Amino acid sequence: MEVNWNNQERRRAVRITLIGAARVGSRTTQRAVSAVLDNANRAGAGFHAREALMANEPVTVCFAFLDQHGVDHQEKLHGRIAWVKPWEKGHLIGVVWDRLVAQETSPWLASFLDYSLQQTA
Repeated sequence: MEVNWNNQERRRAVRITLIGAARVGSRTTQRAVSAVLDNANRAGAGFHAREALMANEPVTVCFAFLDQHGVDHQEKLHGRIAWVKPWEKGHLIGVVWDRLVAQETSPWLASFLDYSLQQTA
């Protein structure tokens, strides 16, 4: 869990480790960066990237999931950059989704989160 400077927990939900390639694109400047998804929950996700985006910047995050047959399924989620921190290989980036992840809007991410949470219960 991430802790802020006052030692108060900032996240409302546990993040599940989920590693994969992602594209994080600014909705205001149209600039996109390649990133690696590190973890996610229904409210947001953590990434690392060589390049930084600005805090509070509205973004679209694109990533792909492979199904059991190896077929690629892409999902796009809208959110905003909650924080950016320097990291030895670039930047750590936290994104808060505009809407909670749900089966209706993000079936692949929602299914993965549901499955992972069941395995840890």
